[in-house]
Amino acid sequence: MNFSGPLYKFLLGKKGEVAHLVTQGRELQRLTRLLQKELDSSLAPHCRIGQFAPPRLTIVVDSPAWSTRLRFQSTGLIRQLQKKYKEFQDISNIEVKIYPARLQRRAPPSIPRQISPAAAKDITQMANSIDNPNLKQALLRLASRANKPAETN
Repeated sequence: MNFSGPLYKFLLGKKGEVAHLVTQGRELQRLTRLLQKELDSSLAPHCRIGQFAPPRLTIVVDSPAWSTRLRFQSTGLIRQLQKKYKEFQDISNIEVKIYPARLQRRAPPSIPRQISPAAAKDITQMANSIDNPNLKQALLRLASRANKPAETN
């Protein structure tokens, strides 16, 4: 099969479950954009519609803090959405769910390893007494990382 063009267009042309999922996903994105227009600019990027099944609208947020803010605004938000958009006419309940954003896992901050000059001296002496060249080289590299005493003028 030779097909060029966006995958979603290909899938929309097919009948069945995949096409339905693509259509449903696009509709949720459209409704999310409408929702975000009605939210405070600081809150909007943290909210998206997870499920739209009147009379319930499920909104997904990325932290408990945003969840609390949204819950406080939910009654007014329902009225606002119903007034502006026909799609939300049958909504009478907003359910808020928290799904933390998938953040890139950050490496824990590196702790600078410090070797005192005395320890470096001991490591160097040990390295000089070892016959294995690989181990000797590794120990000498380690000793070279010693904190140099501050020079005083």
